[in-house]
Amino acid sequence: MAVVRRNILNNSSVRDQYIEGVKLLKNDFLRPDWPNTYDIFVIWHFHSMMTQTPPNSGSGRNAAHRGPVFLPWHRWMLILFENHLQRVLNDSNFGLPYWSWAADGELTPSQQRNAAIWANNCMGGSGAPVTSGPFRAGQWQVNIEQGFTPGSMDPTLVSVRRPLRRALGSGFPPKLPTRTEVRNAVRKGAPNVIYDSPPWDVNSAGFRNELEGWPDGPRNHNRVHVWVGGDMGPATSPNDPIFYLNHCNVDRIWSGWQQIFHNPNYVPNSSASPSLRRHRLNDLLFPVTESAVFDPIYQGRVRPSNLLDISSRYTYDTLTDL
Repeated sequence: MAVVRRNILNNSSVRDQYIEGVKLLKNDFLRPDWPNTYDIFVIWHFHSMMTQTPPNSGSGRNAAHRGPVFLPWHRWMLILFENHLQRVLNDSNFGLPYWSWAADGELTPSQQRNAAIWANNCMGGSGAPVTSGPFRAGQWQVNIEQGFTPGSMDPTLVSVRRPLRRALGSGFPPKLPTRTEVRNAVRKGAPNVIYDSPPWDVNSAGFRNELEGWPDGPRNHNRVHVWVGGDMGPATSPNDPIFYLNHCNVDRIWSGWQQIFHNPNYVPNSSASPSLRRHRLNDLLFPVTESAVFDPIYQGRVRPSNLLDISSRYTYDTLTDL
């Protein structure tokens, strides 16, 4: 039976379960020689961003971003995260909630920084460190962050033990996307909408790049990362639990786009250039290590083609605001 993913601000039970679940995952170990389950997602996301496709191409396209696979790869990540939350919560009906950030985008900049999502009973507020809410200093610890290899500028993972950091509204532009901007992204090019197009990167026309947020950026998804700031900025952005609420809303927008335009084709297809490996319709997605343990459902064998129809797995409480 499909679970329902709900707006975190409209359901206090789902909100509280989400907070409890991510804290449980911080203290959950699938194997004694592994990091905690929550941090494995942080590591996985970092390595996906460091894996260019093709290597050293200069396009910026990597195994999960800046190309067609951005939406299906993160859909898979959310499904796995949701599965692990269901496991530690012992609730197979739990649906990962989303944050409808475009609703907050209608507020003034000051109101956005003090919106309900940042209340003490929800995600907590801003700061370095964050000092309010369930993920404040003493209640939440960042263990792994993006750093640099000594003597070079190559990004690497660094072990740390510190509180969460946010800098709400300090980036540029200092405001969240609006409903109009989301609707413009959803309907751009209608009725002849396309999912993506050459050169399959940050310069592409199509829905994927509009939603990911690169044209004249940052926009939509990217702007949310920039606006939250702090730990939402680098490749280790899943360190902040708001990451999943952002991406669940991104997935909701994709679901709405698919419904409105009757499931336009995912491109590129399997006959596209090998230089688009990991981004073509039937390519295996960048996996989690030891996926049979971490990912017992797919076991690392999932492709974009497996993720285009998720109606049997989950639905959203509403798509009518898109």
